[in-house]
Amino acid sequence: MEVITVLLVLVSLFIGWNIGANDSANCMGTSVGAGILNYKKAALLVGIFALAGAFLQGGNTISTVGKGIVDPVSLGSIAVISALLAAAVFVSISTYKGIPVSTTQAVIGAIAAVAVAVQATVNWGLIGKMFLYWLISPFLALILSYIAYLILDKSLRRYSFMIIDKLIYVLVLGSGIFLAYSLGANNVGNAMGLVVSSDIMTPVIAGLLGGLFIAFGSISFGKNVMKTVSNGIMALDARMAFAAQLGGGITVYLLTALAIPTSTSHAIIGGIAGVGLVKGVASINKKEVKRVVKGWIVTPLLSAVVAVIIFFILKTIL
Repeated sequence: MEVITVLLVLVSLFIGWNIGANDSANCMGTSVGAGILNYKKAALLVGIFALAGAFLQGGNTISTVGKGIVDPVSLGSIAVISALLAAAVFVSISTYKGIPVSTTQAVIGAIAAVAVAVQATVNWGLIGKMFLYWLISPFLALILSYIAYLILDKSLRRYSFMIIDKLIYVLVLGSGIFLAYSLGANNVGNAMGLVVSSDIMTPVIAGLLGGLFIAFGSISFGKNVMKTVSNGIMALDARMAFAAQLGGGITVYLLTALAIPTSTSHAIIGGIAGVGLVKGVASINKKEVKRVVKGWIVTPLLSAVVAVIIFFILKTIL
């Protein structure tokens, strides 16, 4: 295997690790904040079910990222490595600082930038479509979570406290697992799409390897972002955790079915905002929300700039 090919695979797996590290909080952070799970158990569950999602249903977004945005052959291996490395570095820094960002936005922004740099043909229509869904997803999750909370609250009034506690525990775990599965199914394409489209490995192998590294990232380096999602935006109880996770999970899964790479960060923050509306806007930490939203805005822009810089450096060296 050539050095360039090895580098491409390694950088792709690094992206997978970053997805797990940054996005595991989106799946189980609310459960941790509600006191249902500790961090280690939450990270392990995310890892297991994100791997399952990546392996079983990762093919849709692998195809979109791999061939839908730009032909990787017209990009060249150096450009592909530059895009993925830039995205990985940016997400790693954000994870270290505890900021939930969108790996999807980082990867897509970087790919588009290097494609322009090498004058490759970019499917701007698809990028515009993804951008539209990125704008819609937090609001969809907000609505779904708001409705889920109201339905749950009304439904539980007929049960005793003991039954409610057990039922809530199961519901919170189930919704978090569903969101973790959706994370793996949707976001593995960001890591492995360009590897598959370059004919380095099959979608099945790519889904398995990408899922394993998403799981590894969740277990090894997800704690800082977990703190932000668990209690940085607002204090959460178990019912709120369930509703936020369910709304976010449905949103991500629907977009996975449409083969649209999306952000679990957008979905879970929208979900938390939705249950926050039930308790009142004053319960939401607006300063923390602004910090997160700023991260969303600068993610594709900074990743794009860094990708072009890395590309010209690598082009000179290699």
